[in-house]
Order: sequence, then structure tokens, then C-alpha cells
Amino acid sequence: MSNVVWITGASGGIGREVLTRLSDKGWIIIASGRDESKLDTIADNLENVHVMPADVTDENSMKEVASRIRNEFGRLDALVHAVGSILLRPLHATSVEQFSDILTLNLTSAFIAMKHSVPVMMKSGGGRVVLFSTVAAKLGMPNHSSIGAAKSGLEGLAKAAAADYARRGIRVNVVAPGLTETALSTHLLSNETSRSISENMHPVGRIGQPEEVGSVAAWLVSEAPDWITGTVIPVDGGLGNIRAQENRRL
Repeated sequence: MSNVVWITGASGGIGREVLTRLSDKGWIIIASGRDESKLDTIADNLENVHVMPADVTDENSMKEVASRIRNEFGRLDALVHAVGSILLRPLHATSVEQFSDILTLNLTSAFIAMKHSVPVMMKSGGGRVVLFSTVAAKLGMPNHSSIGAAKSGLEGLAKAAAADYARRGIRVNVVAPGLTETALSTHLLSNETSRSISENMHPVGRIGQPEEVGSVAAWLVSEAPDWITGTVIPVDGGLGNIRAQENRRL
């Protein structure tokens, strides 16, 4: 039987990229998200895609999908939790409710997804989990207090889970992108000035593309060595590790 992967946030730019790549490799895809119509459109154009809508912040919703996967397919070989959000504002201008919402969507949802995926993976003999962080979890950036806190927590969660299940054959890794051109970032790239600022912030001089991030996530699921676990892989145009060259003539 083909391997089974559960992709949450499957209709998003990066989630869909991972879905497409794994579908091309013959994986059975369980596609989850809130927008069933978008998921149905994806399923109509690709092989082996099964739509199971879910609210990733609702434990009962996620538990139900995990149960369906176990009952209908008898196994789960990978979870790709392609869920995230962007809220850019200074700490003092962020309400407690906004901060809580960011934590729930970016951190608590990952906990819920793993909580109900891992038991199915253990019965399947192991599996792979890929979560998504951000360069802002490593690099302190203005206006990123909420998302930086949430994704830093996610990285800690991933490393602890990797330790918990290493002997059970489950590998847990994180992809940490810089700014990537998806629907989530549209408002940040809406005019030439803001786009130029974003591009110049990254040492390579441009923002990322979904296929660049998605290819790394798909590799972690399907091809990465079994010895890789508990790792955060930056896919950020160098932003987290090197300084952008100044724009000046030498």
C-alpha cells in the first residue's frame, strides 16, 4: 500500500506545493483545511487526494480526522502541518486576544495535530512530522513579538517531540522560512516600496517562493535520511545567518 500523509493547511501556498510534490511521488494525501471548496478543487486535479476538512485549532475536529485516517487507511506515515499566520505590530499595540489567537493557530494547533497523529504513526511502525516556523523565531525582528513567540514555542515543541519518539521511529523536523510569496504575505508586498524593503532585507536580494520551501518539506517527508530529527532547517535567503550586503558602489 502507498504511504499516507496528512497535510493540514493543504490549500495554502506552501501546503499545496508539498501536496503536489508528494502526490507526484505516489503518496496517498489526506488534505485538511477550513475551505472545503479549495480542497475539492485541488483533489479534482491531482491523484490520490482525499479531502477531510478540519479546523486545526479544534481538537475534536482534528481527532475526528485522525480517526478517519486510521479507520479508512490503517496507517499514517507522515504529518505536514503547513499552518501559520502573520501579525506584524509592536508588542504594546497587540491585544491579549490577538496574542492568544496567534499562539493558538501557530503553536497549539501543532500540538493538537501531533497529539492525534503520533499514536497512529506508532501503530504504523513510525513516521515523519514536518512543522513550519519562521526566521523570526531565531532572529529578533521588529513587530514580530507574537509570531516570534509562537514559532519559538513550536520549535521547542518539535525538539521535545523528536526526543520523545526517536526510539519509536518517528522523526520530527521544522522548516523555518523567511518571507515567502503566498496569499498570507500579499498585504506585505502590495506596493513597490514595501516589496523592495522586504527583498533587500534578505541577503540574496529577493523573497522566497512556495516551491523553494515546499521542496524542502517534501524532501523531509519522502527522501531525507532517517538520521535527521529534531532539526530546524532555515529556508530564508540567508536572513537568519548572514548580513545583507549594503547597496553601495565599491
